[in-house]
Amino acid sequence: MPLQHLVASFNERFISENNLEKPPLDYDSQRVHGRFGNLTFTSELKPVRLHADPELIIGRDTAPLVFTPANSVDTTRLLYGEEMPNIVSLDRLSRTVHMLNYLTLNEDDSSLFLHVHPHHVLTVKKDHGAYFEEIIRRCGLPLRRVVISLTISVVYESQLPLLLERLRNYRERGYSTAVKFDELVKPEFVERFRSQFLHRLAPDYMRFNAGFFHRAYQDHGGQRRRNSLIQTIRHVDTQVLIGGVSTDSEAEITGVINPDFVQGSWYENQKTLISPMRRAI
Repeated sequence: MPLQHLVASFNERFISENNLEKPPLDYDSQRVHGRFGNLTFTSELKPVRLHADPELIIGRDTAPLVFTPANSVDTTRLLYGEEMPNIVSLDRLSRTVHMLNYLTLNEDDSSLFLHVHPHHVLTVKKDHGAYFEEIIRRCGLPLRRVVISLTISVVYESQLPLLLERLRNYRERGYSTAVKFDELVKPEFVERFRSQFLHRLAPDYMRFNAGFFHRAYQDHGGQRRRNSLIQTIRHVDTQVLIGGVSTDSEAEITGVINPDFVQGSWYENQKTLISPMRRAI
């Protein structure tokens, strides 16, 4: 189905379900935009690269790019702050925007990393992924190529078992899954996940921000714990993705860790090291 027809169809659905006066989706022949209250946003689709050969793009990591309010800098707070009303509707709308923009890339074999808000996961009591599954199928994407990425922070520490159990629901429907740690979490929090939950959940991907390893595990004992953590993750056939690599020092640490996949502006800026990007593998 042509993209403009998909946009029109989804607009009808969102208007009906949320009693909206105006269509929340707009397509300008280049990008799809979403409107939620006074916010207007589109998608930033960041390349996820194979670490062993960064020329190869294996997927796209999604993030909102906010246009209004004007001069906004903290897009995550604007779109996903805890005070945001009706987070479930917003989360569904933003993921629809990202998926439609992803379709314009025509990357037939790559994965799409879609972030689901923890509050959404906790609010929806059952059948996680069922609503979005219909949207994905209408877009012609296999569920396995859609990676539901859940960010864990200390805010939700007491609800961690329930969050992970509900993330398992997505996997049982056929989605790929990823657990991402907030960049401010402490190593002790990650160790708790490793010892209590990793083997039970075994997500397809474990995601870390490069800044986490840059701050933590710097002494000799910390480096041993870091290496042990990575080995444990790989032992359960979970792949490691390090994102947000932006500096030479972060790239150096990432190289030592040797993850499966990487993402970050550092790789986009290595024009002499990375030839023009090939199609996704």
